[in-house]
Amino acid sequence: MTRFVTVLGYVLLVLLSVGLELEARRSQRFATFGQVLTLALRRWPVRLLLQAGWLWVGWHLFVRVEWR
Repeated sequence: MTRFVTVLGYVLLVLLSVGLELEARRSQRFATFGQVLTLALRRWPVRLLLQAGWLWVGWHLFVRVEWR
């Protein structure tokens, strides 16, 4: 049951993100993901946090794998 709820949550997040992106491209009321990312990456603390996040994800997904 927990795995199902987790996967369902991720699917809902993806669908919400795609819907928001489509609405942003259609109506021009919202910024697209690329515009938000471009604006955010102008500041070096944001770039530093993004790199730290990628490092954390990479460490937990790829480095700590127990191959059987």
